[in-house]
Amino acid sequence: MPSKQTDRLDYELKVENFGKLAEAEIRIGDFTVLAGPNNTGKSFVSKLLYSIFSALDADLPRERVSRLVQSFTRDVVNSVDAPPNTDHFRPMAEGMKQVAFSYTNGEIDSLDVAAAQLNEGVSKLKTVIDEAARRVEGSSDSRTRRLRYSLLELQESLQQLTSALGAASDRRAFSLAEVQYRTKQALNMNFQVPDMPSLAGDPDRGVVVNIADFLHFTACGDSVALVADESVQALSTRPRNVVFIESPVYWKLFDILQNTRRFAPFFGRRGREMLTGVPDYFYDLAEAIKRKYTGEMAFPDVHRQLVGEDMVNGKVVVSESGDMVFEEAGRSFPLVTAAAGVANIGVLAMLIERKVIDHGTMLFIDEPEAHLHPGWQVVVAQALFQLAREGVRVVLATHSLDILKWLEVHLKENPDEERHVALNRFPDPAFNDEDLAAKLASIKEDLTKPFVELYMRGL
Repeated sequence: MPSKQTDRLDYELKVENFGKLAEAEIRIGDFTVLAGPNNTGKSFVSKLLYSIFSALDADLPRERVSRLVQSFTRDVVNSVDAPPNTDHFRPMAEGMKQVAFSYTNGEIDSLDVAAAQLNEGVSKLKTVIDEAARRVEGSSDSRTRRLRYSLLELQESLQQLTSALGAASDRRAFSLAEVQYRTKQALNMNFQVPDMPSLAGDPDRGVVVNIADFLHFTACGDSVALVADESVQALSTRPRNVVFIESPVYWKLFDILQNTRRFAPFFGRRGREMLTGVPDYFYDLAEAIKRKYTGEMAFPDVHRQLVGEDMVNGKVVVSESGDMVFEEAGRSFPLVTAAAGVANIGVLAMLIERKVIDHGTMLFIDEPEAHLHPGWQVVVAQALFQLAREGVRVVLATHSLDILKWLEVHLKENPDEERHVALNRFPDPAFNDEDLAAKLASIKEDLTKPFVELYMRGL
């Protein structure tokens, strides 16, 4: 449903059997707060939403064509048990060049054209494989028999590729197939789990996720079944430019983690990605930071507030060598030497300056209060709310009483701005149960309970 006085959509998320959440309803608005004690499912929901919306944040038809051909390329490499310069495989190498050129050619703007060119390359390649298989048929030589088996596997793989490309005319179904694949991969890699049952509270039951009027998926076993709602044309109304910020520790180890990924063998023989212990959202953002964007900074006031004398009094930059450094008073220091709170705020400011965070961005930020004293927590809350007001959809998970108190006071002083806020109480999120003031009171009671108990014991 549309937010009041804005053309952005509010999302109503329902989940079943997902991690600690047996059943939950969560509302996503312009400024979404997932609040409650530790270990109640806030970060689980943040990572779930990021995985879904980042899976949608792509040129889906082109991504699917690219992935299908890359998958077939791996099949060629993994299945062929023969030197690539034999008579059988010289023509095949040329055919693969034709297929690869078809989807890497920057002049291809139309999926129909891309599919036609790919089919042409596939057809040539099929002729080569069929001829090679015919030439080795009936041979008793063990090496030749292995070669024939590999060629038969390639024939089957080619048939699957041709069938998939033939479905390209139905763009919606073609795109949804890619979303289904990307969602499953994103969940595995952002949660760093080997399979979907690892995300289920009860491994014997499936996970159910529904975003009203947008999409619905179930994950049972190691498969994901996904349906997009036709009523809002989900694939054309999806958020763009999705960003997730979590622990400053990742940023302090930026160079090490980048090198680890660069040199690690991430894909096995069947193209399965290896778990590294570092979620993909860190690498997604690290990759976005490397890019350069045109145009003016969208939120200069927020940027000035974060880097000013009252805050970090400096800024995080990417050096010419690609390292992240903190600049202060004309001097530069490796980011690893900066305080964790400075790194957190500095990275947020850098993302604004480099236009990674822009109008239309969907920003997830997990525990923005980490390593910040109360005064800085309030400034960060103000900055995030201003971003939400000016066109960034912000989702933050927090257990900070200071951030929640700032929000309470701000809404008392500016009651018309309540329309931007979607407040969700954990561990029992249900957006229809209470109004915002009542939920704030309940959340503060949950968070202060340990202190109150200690205080009473000390009397």
